[in-house]
Amino acid sequence: MKKRPIFIAPKKDLKEKVGDGGVPAHILKHCQTYLESNPVDFIPYARSYLQELKDLHLKISKGGVKTEDGIKALGNIVMQLKSNGSMFHYQLISMTSDVMLKFFEKAQALDDDFHEIFYVYLKVVEIIINKKLKGNGGREGYALTQELHNACLRYFGKNRESK
Repeated sequence: MKKRPIFIAPKKDLKEKVGDGGVPAHILKHCQTYLESNPVDFIPYARSYLQELKDLHLKISKGGVKTEDGIKALGNIVMQLKSNGSMFHYQLISMTSDVMLKFFEKAQALDDDFHEIFYVYLKVVEIIINKKLKGNGGREGYALTQELHNACLRYFGKNRESK
C-alpha cells in the first residue's frame, strides 16, 4: 500500500521577523522611469567587455587556457554583456549573448569550428557597439540572432556525427 504524503506547514518565524507588504507602487514607478531613461552610456563598458573577450579568445587560441576554464571565463564575460545589454537598451547584445551562453553550456571542445562561431559573435557585438544599435534590431536583429543560433546547431550536429 502506498503512503500518503504528509504536508507540513512551515513555521512563520521568518514572516513575523520580516513583516508583510512589499515595495510601494510609487517607488517601483520611479525606478522603472529611471531605467527607461537610463543616462549611463553603456558603450565604454561594452567595449571593455569586448576587448576582454578578444584578449581571452587570443590566449585560448594559442593554447594558453584549458577548454573548461576557457569556456567558463568566456561565459562570465558574455554574461555581463547579456545582463547589461537590455538594461542599457541594447537588447540585440543580450539576445546574441544569450545564444552564446547556451552554446557554451554544450560545447566540449575549443576546436576550429568553436572559434569560428565565437569570432562571428565577436564581430556582431563589435558592429552593434560601433554603430550604437539600440533596441532589438527588429526583423534583422531577430534574423541575425536566429542565424547565430542555427550556426550553433550545425556545430553540434557536425560534432555529434564525427563521434
